[in-house]
Amino acid sequence: MKRYVLSCVSAFLISLLAHSQSVNLATYYSKANGKNKAALKSAMSDIISSHTVISYDGLHEAYKTSDIRPDGKLRDWYSNITNFVPVTDKAGSYKKEGDCYNREHSVPQSWFNKAKPMVSDLVHVIPTDGYVNNRRSSYPFGENKGEIYMSANAYSKVGACTVSGYSGTCFEPNDEIKGDIARIYFYMVTCYEDKISSWNGGTASQVFDGSTYPGLKKWTLEMMLRWAKQDPVDNVELARNEAVYKLQKNRNPFVDYPSLCDYVWGDSINYSFDVTKEHVVDSGGSGEEGGSGEEGGSGGEGGSGGESGQGGSGEEGGSGEQSDPSASSGTIDFSRLEWASATHPTYGKGYSATAGGLTIGYYVNTSTNAMVSSYSEIRLYGGAVLVIGGADIVKVVLHAADTKLNDMEIQGETYEWKNSSTLTWTGKMNPFVVLASGGQSRISSADVTINNPTQVAGTPHRPSFRLVFDSQGRFVGRSLPDRSGLYLVREGEKTTKVNVK
Repeated sequence: MKRYVLSCVSAFLISLLAHSQSVNLATYYSKANGKNKAALKSAMSDIISSHTVISYDGLHEAYKTSDIRPDGKLRDWYSNITNFVPVTDKAGSYKKEGDCYNREHSVPQSWFNKAKPMVSDLVHVIPTDGYVNNRRSSYPFGENKGEIYMSANAYSKVGACTVSGYSGTCFEPNDEIKGDIARIYFYMVTCYEDKISSWNGGTASQVFDGSTYPGLKKWTLEMMLRWAKQDPVDNVELARNEAVYKLQKNRNPFVDYPSLCDYVWGDSINYSFDVTKEHVVDSGGSGEEGGSGEEGGSGGEGGSGGESGQGGSGEEGGSGEQSDPSASSGTIDFSRLEWASATHPTYGKGYSATAGGLTIGYYVNTSTNAMVSSYSEIRLYGGAVLVIGGADIVKVVLHAADTKLNDMEIQGETYEWKNSSTLTWTGKMNPFVVLASGGQSRISSADVTINNPTQVAGTPHRPSFRLVFDSQGRFVGRSLPDRSGLYLVREGEKTTKVNVK
């Protein structure tokens, strides 16, 4: 039997940081709502390009809040053996790794001729070991075998680029910050899209294409999209984004919305971006991944041939609840909802929330039933119920949060989890009610299809389906494979690392 060992970024920590955000993201990014591709990138540029300019000397003080470790020492992006004190150990003479730190331009300043405000933009000017930074020189980021240079513990490497599309010398950062670097580059080509045409110093033309869109050369863009998936946003990166905002008064939207890069350049370019993070799809889906394709439609995994219920009959069947005309099909990600305490006349105390015109209720029968991990999942113990109402629901696909799964009961019938990942029901109910028969089941999201859903004009919103990638960033399907290895499971804006043994 497979054993899943979660080594993910803690959803709980991320949730705590999300609650500490100093702005309402939906309001801050409202001008970008409903856009995609170049229009989305330009809208984001308009939002973040006007910001407070920190002086170059002021970066040392800024690092005291933006890049400080729990032990009070500086977070070094290129070395894992340093213990620098902010300001005190700033750039000076160095003979080896560990002597002092530099203000490193992740986009080399020679590429943009040291122009302002890029030269002191805290988002991309990061603290790094001076000696290792010198070995990086102004080489592009890439992947290599380290045949020219490797820092202590092979944390950073210099060598001939092995990424298809570029064979020159490159600098490879450590795996644990590749996603951070990718999101910085996405920020730079977005924030300064009106200036990128002049970024032609050194090897800049090997990385940037000089245009507003896409902005990055194909080989770099594909590599960094892969890096962003392989190294998802963590609590350190979220905290740094907040620190930058307090000092510089702008944010990196690719940290706030980890899937944003897909709507600008990646596999979601045919879908509009939703700043509320509640992705809704129309009845049939459209665009590149719409319809009944692998990731399209609103039914999710299981197709139309899944287990069928006794729609229209029974206590919970038919149209027992008034329909909301604004209701629509789509994915309900429980970690993205605003839950509030509630009491149901039949099912007792619990929690309720709304999404896409639907009302979601989770009601318990004992004190052991509760939302956990700051509402990142629902744990249904025996006797607890999940209720979804507001429209005639004809299909529901429940997605498991982990492997602790037990049978569920819908309209008196027992349903089993398939492949330890999904449970599919079809029929007709309003409200839809699923009862935990016994034991415990942990559920992260639900794909819901309603009868005659409201059509959304314009570009359809993409549902936050579960997608699984291997360690190289290649898509492998909607569920974890049988073979062992490290996989990246993406559900909406959340990415989890799962080690299958």
